[in-house]
Amino acid sequence: MLIKTRDFGELDISENEVISFPNGVYAFEEDKRFVLISPGGENKYPMWLQSLDNENLCFIVFDPKEFISGYTVTLDDETKEILGVTKTGEIDYLVMAVVPDDYLNSTVNLKGPIVVNSDNRTAVQVIAPENYPIKFPAFKKEET
Repeated sequence: MLIKTRDFGELDISENEVISFPNGVYAFEEDKRFVLISPGGENKYPMWLQSLDNENLCFIVFDPKEFISGYTVTLDDETKEILGVTKTGEIDYLVMAVVPDDYLNSTVNLKGPIVVNSDNRTAVQVIAPENYPIKFPAFKKEET
């Protein structure tokens, strides 16, 4: 299927690449279908989470484990039901980035991750009960 994007023009994607957000994402609840776009190169991240319902809506996302090893979120039963989760291996996490003019000051929101069931391509944005920061510096790795 052909989609229009803000940053990449028209792209041809497969139906099985679509990620369904039954509740949308915070502040954009009406947008229910997204696709992950990777600009290529050696690094998988960052990726762009592009709305299929609004070509101007796109988020830059990262794997939170790029910043904090062992990142995980405790999910409540309602979220597990929406996602159709039966085992933890199905779960992937994405965190949204805020990129200011000086990109070196970019941050990622570790407190409000997107949880994706990789088996059925369903996702929910949650507020993590764990004590993660909302603005974690994207260019500062976890200290050991």
